Amino acid sequence: MNDLQLTLLIVGGGGIAAMIAYNWWQDYRLRKQASERFGETDQDPLLNTGSVKSGFERTEPGFSGSQDFAPSTEFDESSLEASFDAPQNDSHLQNEPQMTIDKRLFADFIIRFDEEKDANTWKTLVDGLEQINRKRIIYSASPDTAESAEILWFKASPYSGTAKSLKASVQIANRKGPLSSIEFSEVLGKFKRFAEDQNADIEFPEMKEVVAKAETLDQAAAALDTLLGLHCLLPETVQESTAVDMLAVAGWVQKGHQWFLSDESGTLASMVIHNAPGKRLLSFSIDVPNSAEPIKALGDIVTVCHGMNEKFGAPLMDDSGRTLSTQAIEGIYNQLIERVRNLTDSGFKPGAPVARILFS
Repeated sequence: MNDLQLTLLIVGGGGIAAMIAYNWWQDYRLRKQASERFGETDQDPLLNTGSVKSGFERTEPGFSGSQDFAPSTEFDESSLEASFDAPQNDSHLQNEPQMTIDKRLFADFIIRFDEEKDANTWKTLVDGLEQINRKRIIYSASPDTAESAEILWFKASPYSGTAKSLKASVQIANRKGPLSSIEFSEVLGKFKRFAEDQNADIEFPEMKEVVAKAETLDQAAAALDTLLGLHCLLPETVQESTAVDMLAVAGWVQKGHQWFLSDESGTLASMVIHNAPGKRLLSFSIDVPNSAEPIKALGDIVTVCHGMNEKFGAPLMDDSGRTLSTQAIEGIYNQLIERVRNLTDSGFKPGAPVARILFS
């Protein structure tokens, strides 16, 4: 072996050793970052469930198929209740306290002014950036510098008096999907420009952490999301006015081309009448996470359709057009009860503010 071969061998061996050492260092560094962010457990960092499969795809809500989901109590409806216990300055008593923002649903961007500002300062920003891809942005103002966790925030619009801090809470997930890095960058760019114009400082979270959290939340929500559709097929000989009268007696109220079943908590279910040659279809829908009483709504739908079936021979069908037997309806009840239980145990009680925000 001559000197050239020996030199090449040493150089090649050194290069391989350096590559192995670099790869080991990269693996160690990434594992350390993951450990610091999520801890040493294999549990999901947001919902304490098993790790989500990487091939998970968001699907339309429904009862077809099944998805395993270990419920969590981390989402707490009470976290959305407004807090009035903090001391208030007399000059701000006329302002409305902001509800406590659930940090698991929102990412906070805080702008601190060098000097006190009034509502005209942020009016253009608030009016022009109310949402990003249907995800809400909630603005709060405070006469304090927002350096304490116990600071009392007021709704930024309308707002009387002056403020030293403005907070923008950006929703990180809804039915449109998770907050993406592009959406994060877009809102951050606008907040930064506003802060620069006002000679203010801005505090914002790490984009990668927010996006990862949003994706985890979105996958968990997709596993819980449920939209139940049922249909009552009326013969064409039955006048629409006759069906309308029966719906009104059962408590359904018409608004535009839709009908709604509601109570003091809000909408429980909706219905649309489709007219086609030879038949008239009443299509009922229960948006389970947004309905305060989805099980009651199902019972009311079954009752009104049973009455129409007895009187006109109008069968109750599922989305596939199959006539539902008593046993099938009982199966739907059981599945719905299970979905409601999973939502409630996870902190997304159907009809609660936290559920209506996430499943908007």
